[in-house]
Amino acid sequence: MSIQLQTLLDLRRNTERGARHALDLAIAARRREEEELARLQARWREASDQATREDGRLASGPSPTTAAQARARGSYLRRLREETALLAGVAEAHRATGLAAALAAEVAAQAKYEEARKAREAVERLKKRGEAEDERKAERRAEEFASDLAQVAFVKRLSE
Repeated sequence: MSIQLQTLLDLRRNTERGARHALDLAIAARRREEEELARLQARWREASDQATREDGRLASGPSPTTAAQARARGSYLRRLREETALLAGVAEAHRATGLAAALAAEVAAQAKYEEARKAREAVERLKKRGEAEDERKAERRAEEFASDLAQVAFVKRLSE
């Protein structure tokens, strides 16, 4: 029975190692997605800051002298605001899709790892109980053998 339990334990350990590897990959993927989100948010903040600076610069600068200059100024500020809004949307979309999927994959991998770890621990406990039972049986056999030897010696002395 011990050989069969050892084989099962080896299988459970391999499963646990595989689950741990999958969890490590999921953690790495989540970290990459978090870094990408941080990069996208930094680009959004940079674009927002630039739009604010340009708006302040143009508001404090000389007023446009022609309608074409006013339209160009308005168009420029509108493009900056649109770019800011687009980058905010991209960052939010990444958080809602890419990062959310990576987090879900990590949670699933963590659950599989915990399940594999518990299965391995259960087999280890079962194997230890089996080994303890084998030891008790061996001790009983040794005691019975010693008792049999003592009985034989006693009978031998009586017959002499």
